[in-house]
Amino acid sequence: GQNTGEKRASLTRENRLRALSLFGLFMALFLFIQLWFPFLPLYTIAYLLGTCLIHTFVVSEEEEEYRIRLDDAEKVKELKNTISSLLDNMPAMAFVKDARTGEYLTCNQAFAVYANRESPEGVIGLTSGQIFDAVTAKRAAEDDLMALSLDEPYVFFQDVTDASGVSRQLQTTKLKYFDSDGRLCVLGMCQDVTDMVRIQREDAKTKEDYEKTRSTGILYSHISQALARGYTDLYYVNIDSEEYIKYRNDDEGTLTEEGRGWHFFEKCRIEAENSVIPEYRASVKKALNRKNLESILEQNRVFVTTFRMTRENGPRYISLKVSRMQDDDRWIIFGMIDIDDHMKERSAAVREREEQNAYARLTALNGEYQYIYIVDPESGSYRELSSSGEYETFIQDKEGGGFFKTTREAAARYCHPADLNRFLSTFTRENVMEEIGRSGIFMLTYRIMAKGVPLYVQLKAALIEEKEGTRMIVGISDIDAQVRQEEEYIKTLSRARIDASIDPLTGVKNRNAWLEAVERLNDQILERSGAEFAIVILDVNDLKKVNDTQGHSAGDKLLQNACGVIKGIFEHSHIYRIGGDEFAVIAQGKDYSVIEALIEKMSAHNKNALRSKDVVIACGMAKFDDDSSLAPVFDRADQSMYLNKSSLKVAGKRLEMNEKQKKHPAGNRGK
Repeated sequence: GQNTGEKRASLTRENRLRALSLFGLFMALFLFIQLWFPFLPLYTIAYLLGTCLIHTFVVSEEEEEYRIRLDDAEKVKELKNTISSLLDNMPAMAFVKDARTGEYLTCNQAFAVYANRESPEGVIGLTSGQIFDAVTAKRAAEDDLMALSLDEPYVFFQDVTDASGVSRQLQTTKLKYFDSDGRLCVLGMCQDVTDMVRIQREDAKTKEDYEKTRSTGILYSHISQALARGYTDLYYVNIDSEEYIKYRNDDEGTLTEEGRGWHFFEKCRIEAENSVIPEYRASVKKALNRKNLESILEQNRVFVTTFRMTRENGPRYISLKVSRMQDDDRWIIFGMIDIDDHMKERSAAVREREEQNAYARLTALNGEYQYIYIVDPESGSYRELSSSGEYETFIQDKEGGGFFKTTREAAARYCHPADLNRFLSTFTRENVMEEIGRSGIFMLTYRIMAKGVPLYVQLKAALIEEKEGTRMIVGISDIDAQVRQEEEYIKTLSRARIDASIDPLTGVKNRNAWLEAVERLNDQILERSGAEFAIVILDVNDLKKVNDTQGHSAGDKLLQNACGVIKGIFEHSHIYRIGGDEFAVIAQGKDYSVIEALIEKMSAHNKNALRSKDVVIACGMAKFDDDSSLAPVFDRADQSMYLNKSSLKVAGKRLEMNEKQKKHPAGNRGK
């Protein structure tokens, strides 16, 4: 078809040339004859015949050729638009770069979007360094060099970040070629395979999960048992309600549930008070404060602390790890590990490395120590490494022998009398070496007398390896300000907590504490894990009358007296002031078992109070009876209280009438 078209075009050009030649020949011939016959219109006739000839064989053919060219241009334009549409809508990014300058010569719309440009015109003329970050641009340049060095397409996968900062996975093919101008170019084709890779991974994961479905439960059980084996105690705690489940490892290493309960942080405080060694007690109680712990876990989902406490086999170092559940922030896990046993199982190399780290930490804080000594643990010889000179009551000699003996003798002069026996019994060569062997560092906190004032100090000791052999580093630092600040902080928190939940007038719990108690009881009802309980509602009679006639001071005194009566009857229950003259009692345990007797006791008090003009307290009680929440129990108790209040008013009026009759018997008979 191409040869036929070329032949047709060649023949057309020959016909036009012949027509032009004939036109010239006609004009020349008739012009020559015109010279001989000047009066004849020969030249005009020749021009007309030549014009017809040219129009027939030249102009018409050129018009046809021009029409064909216009048709071809339209087809080329349509083809160009089709190719552009194809490139812009293909599921890949295409581009051409100048191999020498690195500038983009052309690209499709997909690549322009990837480059964060509105159209390909915004990309043309720019380099990768002007479009992408430095790392991506450098990687693109390296890939271009690799493609230019090969005689075949270069295909590779890469994780890249587009101009908008989104991470994508691309499959890229690059090929070198020379364009029509002889310019060396790089043709690139990038296909986004992020979703494809993700689907492949998910498909593989689905198949793998399907194969493991039957054994997943047993596998997870084994994993949880293995991970929990190092813990002596594990607690699964709801940080909002303070509900907890306790787990313990038995003799066979199996994790079993030991019990459930409430008020977890309060029990932690009591346990710390009774079992944690005094020098760690303040820091442990501070760390296990609910608000402090929530603040720590918001910044880091795991919190670890180490302290020493008394166990069945004596004082032990315990590591406490607290972690927050990833899928539910309400739940946290407390795990306690006995570090003493862990240290005994560690290899000598690991222990040596930890001891060196301990010394590195010690020397890094050199500026905080008043005294640092280098001691030969075998011979006891020592030398003072540095001293602030602040305390003159410590070891006088800068060098000497018998470090432990000298220190113990000097302790009688500078150690606080209350801490002297503990210091002498603890700071011996045997104890120090044994403790360093277990945990890598020895620490002792005690008080010294500095100019007659008790001052908290901390002694630390660790072993290092020097050219002369093993040496002990002993440092003594002033921690008085830190200890006293922590003590004051704990006192402040304790006072704030008490103030927030105690009614200042009566000393019983306030409405805020009542609302928290209601929430806890509702949770127990919802979980069906709470104990039996009863609600008692009490109302002080005539408070408004006393306030109006005798003043608010008398009204306050009346409320205090009423509160004293309530506390005397409900000795084992929490009492709340929930209104101006209204109190509530949550009776559980011992009080619940004798609740009817306690209500009868309150009734007996009111009978006596009516006669003696003492404080009268209306009372109503209702027991929990498989209700959906605490509200129905409260309503029944409240209704019972109002019935009692009405009966007390009737009894009071009847008693007043009897007293008037006794005072004026004759007058009454007359009436």
